[in-house]
Amino acid sequence: MPQISIIIPAFNAEETIKQIISDVIKQTYTDFELIIVNDGSSDSTQAICEDIIKIDSRVRLHNQVNGGLSNARNNGIKIAQGKYITLVDADDRIEPYYLEYLIKAIQDNGAEMACGKTDRVKEGYSPNAETYNYSSELFDSKTAISEMLTGRKITVGPCNRLVPKEWYVESPFLEGKKYEDLSNSYKLHLKAHSVAYVNAPIYHYVMRGGSITGSKTVSKMQCLNYFEAIKLCSNGIRNVYPDLNSDIAFLIARDFMSLFLNIHRCPETSPKLNKMEKIVLKWMKKNWIIAFKNKKAPMSVRLRVLLFGISPVMYEYLYYIGIRFKGKSIA
Repeated sequence: MPQISIIIPAFNAEETIKQIISDVIKQTYTDFELIIVNDGSSDSTQAICEDIIKIDSRVRLHNQVNGGLSNARNNGIKIAQGKYITLVDADDRIEPYYLEYLIKAIQDNGAEMACGKTDRVKEGYSPNAETYNYSSELFDSKTAISEMLTGRKITVGPCNRLVPKEWYVESPFLEGKKYEDLSNSYKLHLKAHSVAYVNAPIYHYVMRGGSITGSKTVSKMQCLNYFEAIKLCSNGIRNVYPDLNSDIAFLIARDFMSLFLNIHRCPETSPKLNKMEKIVLKWMKKNWIIAFKNKKAPMSVRLRVLLFGISPVMYEYLYYIGIRFKGKSIA
């Protein structure tokens, strides 16, 4: 049985799937299996993967009717044979030593799980363009959660982690809902008494540019899912670590700012959305100073909180000006 199972959900990923599979195959740590979950793609994703599994026995392809990202991840976890699971997105990139550094961090520190540094790169980034020296540190559960809440080192996203498979079995992703990262990652960290952190950017979130009109819409259900996920995460952590109030407030503020923008991008009107916006604005008015004063959090996000606290309208205006200036797509 392999030590590690890498799971990549793929839906209409023909433009990027070859690159990420190539990154996985080039790993310096070789005791792994790669499970690609083709989530009902209508493009050439399946054909590309079928060609690859013919030349590398470590790669497995699971085809399924489209069930969504959480469903694809859960199904990949169910058939995984590895002791550890790591999740990778089909449109991101990883360094050749991604697995090597994560498993080494667990072994060197006697940790239960490991996380790595994630950075943002532009399209066309080539892994191994430069080599980062390995170093790691050990966090207890509370410290790791604090790092995740503030986003200083550990991200809330589900990728760039090496986690015992049984933890995912015990805490599967919520299916049929968006923002599964918020409603799942904190549960894993609450299980861990010790978390190793790799101080090197081994996982790369690819920023994909394009023509920006600001017109991409968000559904009412997405907004409701987001609000629910924020509550699940913040309440779940507060129940265990109430003294992390400042860090929890920062996470809520950061995500409430995004939710505020999402509500305004929703073409639907409903009493639920109006009520949600009032809750967001009331909470931010009362708590933005707590979030802003959190010196553990990145200054760039703290300044965004400050701007929102002064004027939500000005924050929204300047946000979209910044998006257009930087050429990012609206997520």
